[in-house]
Amino acid sequence: MKSSRDQRKSMFLPPGSASQTSIPTPDGSSSTPADAKASKGSKTSMSGKQEVGARLEDEMNNDHLQKLQEIFEEADEDGGGGLDIDEFRGAMRKIMGEGMDEVDDKELAIVFMKVDANCDGTVDWDEYLSYMLLEYQERDHMSNLFKDRIPFPKPLKNIFSNHRDMIAKIGFYQTINLRHGGIADEGETNGRHISVSKEGIINFWNMEMNLLKSVTLELPREKTKAMWLTDMICMPNVNMIAISSTEREISFFDVNASKCDKCFQVAGLEHCALTMDYWFDPRNMNKAVLVFGDAGGGVYCIVFQEALGSALFGAQNAKSIGSRRVPFQELLKGLVKGIQVLKFSPLHEDWVRKVKYCCNLNSFVSCATTNDTSMFIGDLDRKKSGSFFKIRKGILCFDYDKDSNVIVTGGMDRSVRTWNPYVTTKATSVMKGHTSAVVSVVVNTQHGQIISVGKDKGIKVWDMRDQTCLQNINPRNIDLGPHAISSICFHAKTGSLILGTNQLALLEHKWEVERDEDEMTSHNRPITHCLYNSLFNQVVSGCHDSVVCVWDLATGTKTIQFSNAHKYMEKGLEKCAEITAMTFDPTGRRLITGGRNGTVKIWNFNNGACLRELETFDDLEVTGIACPKQRIVTAGWNKLITSYIDSDDDEDTRQWAAKHNEDILSLACSNTSRSLATSSYDGDIWVWSLETAHPLCKLNAFEGVKPQTGSRMLSVSRETSFHTTGDASVCSSSSSRLPTTRSDSKDKLNGEGVQDNGDKGSLSNDIAKMSVTNDEDEKTKLPEIDPQNVSLIHERAANLKQDSQTFFTESIGPRTKESRQKNESDSREKENIKAKERRDKDPNTRPQRESSYCLGAKNKDEYVRKHEASVDKLLFLQSRTNDKDTATLMASGSDGWVRAWSIHHKGGLLGQFNAAHKPGEAVLAMATDEENEILITADTLGYIKVWDIAEYCIGKREMARRARENIEVDYSDRERKYPYLSGNSALKQLSFRMEMKSRANLKQPPPQSNPKDTLLFPPKLNSFRAHLKGITFIDFADDKRLIITGSVDCSIRLWTVCGRYIGTFGQKGGWPKLPDEIDPRGLSRVMPRDVQRVASAITLKVLNGGNMPRWKLAKTIMMVVGRKQIPQDDLEDSNSNSDGVDDIEQAEEKRQSSWGTSSILGKSYKPKTRHKMPPILPDIRHNHSQVMVYSSLPFTNLTPVKDPTVPASLQEIQLRNQSSDDTMNNPLAGGPAGQLKRGVKKSRLQEFIQKHRAVKMMQKRPTKQAQTK
Repeated sequence: MKSSRDQRKSMFLPPGSASQTSIPTPDGSSSTPADAKASKGSKTSMSGKQEVGARLEDEMNNDHLQKLQEIFEEADEDGGGGLDIDEFRGAMRKIMGEGMDEVDDKELAIVFMKVDANCDGTVDWDEYLSYMLLEYQERDHMSNLFKDRIPFPKPLKNIFSNHRDMIAKIGFYQTINLRHGGIADEGETNGRHISVSKEGIINFWNMEMNLLKSVTLELPREKTKAMWLTDMICMPNVNMIAISSTEREISFFDVNASKCDKCFQVAGLEHCALTMDYWFDPRNMNKAVLVFGDAGGGVYCIVFQEALGSALFGAQNAKSIGSRRVPFQELLKGLVKGIQVLKFSPLHEDWVRKVKYCCNLNSFVSCATTNDTSMFIGDLDRKKSGSFFKIRKGILCFDYDKDSNVIVTGGMDRSVRTWNPYVTTKATSVMKGHTSAVVSVVVNTQHGQIISVGKDKGIKVWDMRDQTCLQNINPRNIDLGPHAISSICFHAKTGSLILGTNQLALLEHKWEVERDEDEMTSHNRPITHCLYNSLFNQVVSGCHDSVVCVWDLATGTKTIQFSNAHKYMEKGLEKCAEITAMTFDPTGRRLITGGRNGTVKIWNFNNGACLRELETFDDLEVTGIACPKQRIVTAGWNKLITSYIDSDDDEDTRQWAAKHNEDILSLACSNTSRSLATSSYDGDIWVWSLETAHPLCKLNAFEGVKPQTGSRMLSVSRETSFHTTGDASVCSSSSSRLPTTRSDSKDKLNGEGVQDNGDKGSLSNDIAKMSVTNDEDEKTKLPEIDPQNVSLIHERAANLKQDSQTFFTESIGPRTKESRQKNESDSREKENIKAKERRDKDPNTRPQRESSYCLGAKNKDEYVRKHEASVDKLLFLQSRTNDKDTATLMASGSDGWVRAWSIHHKGGLLGQFNAAHKPGEAVLAMATDEENEILITADTLGYIKVWDIAEYCIGKREMARRARENIEVDYSDRERKYPYLSGNSALKQLSFRMEMKSRANLKQPPPQSNPKDTLLFPPKLNSFRAHLKGITFIDFADDKRLIITGSVDCSIRLWTVCGRYIGTFGQKGGWPKLPDEIDPRGLSRVMPRDVQRVASAITLKVLNGGNMPRWKLAKTIMMVVGRKQIPQDDLEDSNSNSDGVDDIEQAEEKRQSSWGTSSILGKSYKPKTRHKMPPILPDIRHNHSQVMVYSSLPFTNLTPVKDPTVPASLQEIQLRNQSSDDTMNNPLAGGPAGQLKRGVKKSRLQEFIQKHRAVKMMQKRPTKQAQTK
């Protein structure tokens, strides 16, 4: 029997590896130690030592492990059961020999710290083997994940159809767009699937496999024997399909639009056509080839030269009814124009199983189940002799990949082979694994895969490059009845595989399209944390998908990944919980994570091993984790702070007093002042003592600038809220969850709980004084309490005091779920009894129901105030001293306000400024350097801003300390380091005015924060856009001066502090290895493509390192064009008379007047207009709520119409008619009209005589002029 150590060692080594083992690398490939040694000479780069150290574990083989085991047992000099760091160094140098000369002690120390996960300072043999095994297991799992995705991850989907017999063929009929001169290839998703069964049923399906139409072929009346269909091909260039049958004929059907009419029937075949293939030239669709193999072992090729022009087999007679019969003998003799038939018969001794035309070879391939003529390749031009392939038991199926020029075959021997078409003697590779004959194979060219189907309905997916099986679908998962799979159809673009027996089924998977650079992501879900580990030079990130990734900062590649970090059960199913909090332990060797389900776990992130899971008391989200001095402190939506002892032996657990009324959003720890700070949604910031777990003070900018200490911060309880109705105040319980305590903890120790100041009266006096204005801060007032309810408050406060004292008596320790539920039920029962007693005493004091608006707010104003007061991030300035005039705590949150607080009992709010790019945005992430000289903020728009806080809100004591320690801030080289500050004075003034304008548009801070004295903006060093979506976390690598950002867009990006973009973690190939000291000027000028599309001028300037090459080029072009437009003499005049203002104005007017003219073309010259001016829209007129349409339409004013001149002849006719009328109305005639209008007619007669004379005079003038001439 093997020992446990030998078993673990054999598990670590792969089977069959005696002297060396194949070790998986992070990129998914495999390498042997010999390969590693052979490639050692190439590791002579700038950081060769670090490269060798990083690969130290990978260079170990079986012999090394055996020697290491012996050395572990011998080198344990002190007998402690393990090796310390010095003994480990000596052991590694002894077994590795010469290769260890290039590795320094620092790299060996890193390996030692990776293995020593429990940080006990020793490593034993079992611990070393466990680390190596877990590391390579996670690497192998990661490489499998990031190989090509599983082709068919979804289960089989059955499709209902009316097919009764075996399906002969499933084909894809692609839609061709002829109007635009091109066609859509097979990869396009526009088309139809067609299935044909033997009994004559044809079904048409859309891309989603929904039935469009079903057609049943009817037998002719003269046929009495049943007909079987054998195969079908799609001919999209002529809108037809061809179907072969056992009647030794091939029928062609027109399937254009919704038709399915038989057009042609090629009859008289020598044998029955069993398999067919069709190809057409997409550049010349008149050219096509139809190949079919028959039951006699022969192959025929029909070559079409005029497929479109001659209607395939010639024009059909308009008087004929039905299909046209075309005898095959006429095609063989060449009697049909544009068609040539090539006969290759006989080729095989048995039926032809499959035939395919290869356009790049201008040849066809056919196969049969014979030993000597298993497969044949024939040239259509007959210039080359055909080639036979011999395989025992023959070939049932094959497929040809024209891109790689490979033939893939499957046969009765249950093997899948790949062939070179020019090598007929031996297959290139053989893939075994099927348990029955392989009946169908298809090549997925796009992803380099082979899909093979066995007779037992087993499906396997193979990698063509590695000849490995990527996926095996068991036959019991293919529910298609008792029959074998007779036909398959694979669509490469959608990744769907259609299977057919007498039923239809679908295996679907949408292939992942290769993402562009702007769509590259580091995780699949939004990022929650991205932490920099200076010890291992790595970045550890977590996301909402419960996945933890470890990245190499130097190259941007993924080192290891482990998923399902936090899990929970829901309805019997295991689901992943989002990672909501992360931090490192003080040593930097372990990772502590918190999940949305309330769990907290400790990890060795170098191999993905979970070292410990802490006990939790609820399933609410954990939002903050801190690790001060061998303790782990967590906080979250349970509004409580929980403290754990960081030891495997001690499971002591303590929950601190409940002070927050809303969910805790952030937690920060100060190692210098030994204090802890927590912030909540309502803006409360509570500062705690790490030693005593007592609250020191409460900070809230909406309640005042001074810290609330002593009686001013003594809240009644988070379960109690005061609602004022009229003149009375009523106390009501808003939550039944009380701090859980051990049932046997009844001793009241002042050192562990709330300090006992005396009897009940002293506490009552403190509560009564809560409404009195404090002398230290006159602006902070608490709500008044009605004296009628003071007795009720006394009772409630005494109970709360007793509960809090009992809570702090001793640590909670390990408790069972039953005990916690019992304590909670007891506390709720006591509350119900006390409330009933109060109602019995005075019915008027019945608690009123709280009117909940949202998130516990009573009305909209309170909800808005809480939302604006939310504090999402806390950050301690560790290098500063705790002084009343020095800010040591930075808080950020809603509306972009960043506030600097002094946690001294006489301190308070010292400064505040808005760090958001636009009003209404929030600042969710902050980071600083070790010396606290700069503050980096990130908002929900994706902007990063760097602020100079070296002298921001510091007091005299801090300045004196810096003077004593000779700490000076270098401001001389600031503009060179930060391109944001570079530029000429005009640009600086413009940016300053824009900054002042944006500040003026900001929403003012609350008046309680005293903005007159506290509104102070530190100098801004940098500002640029890093992501298009909100930034959720930011970290600063102080030793390399780099910024790591994580965003909602699922990407993690690396920047220099001056704004130079390095890359996105997880991008293809990573980035060139970064040196130890990074000079931004030596980095390439690249930027994310998504940011580049929407970046402003300032962002482009920062990302380009202060250079604006395109702006300079545009300026140069405009200057050249402008100089060409200005005449040279005008320039000379303006230069000579530059002192005279009048001359300059005249020259300017002359230039403007000559603009758009040409001295050569003159008036016919028209300057080019690059853009058409938009039309001038009319003024829209409204009448009440309607638009006056016709009044708003444009129109032109009407011009007066001139009367046409009447010719002289017409004037004469008019005068004659008028004279005749006058004579009729003459008074001599005795007419009554003449008598009535005698005076009027007389005047008209006179006018007529005058006009008549004038006409005669005009006619005489031209005659006289002619006589005088």
